[in-house]
Amino acid sequence: MITQPTNHPGRVTVIAPDGTETVKPADAMPDWLKFARGRDGGTVPVVLIAQVRSGVGFTFHSYGPDGRLVAVTASLGNLPVAPPDRVSGWF
Repeated sequence: MITQPTNHPGRVTVIAPDGTETVKPADAMPDWLKFARGRDGGTVPVVLIAQVRSGVGFTFHSYGPDGRLVAVTASLGNLPVAPPDRVSGWF
């Protein structure tokens, strides 16, 4: 489970598979999506999420403020994003 969230810059850019960018307020997103676990076990704010087609579903590549990939989360078909315990790990 992700430890206590740190402060978030306030916005998350989401890039759809077609390249469309949408900026969403962080307050409108759940903590497990707008924060990821860093290498040190602490939380890292996610500021960019790229939705990438993968087989029959999508993967969500989440990036921190420094541009580093912090998490990859899988989703099959039209099902919601996998819960945080299914995140592939630290990067």
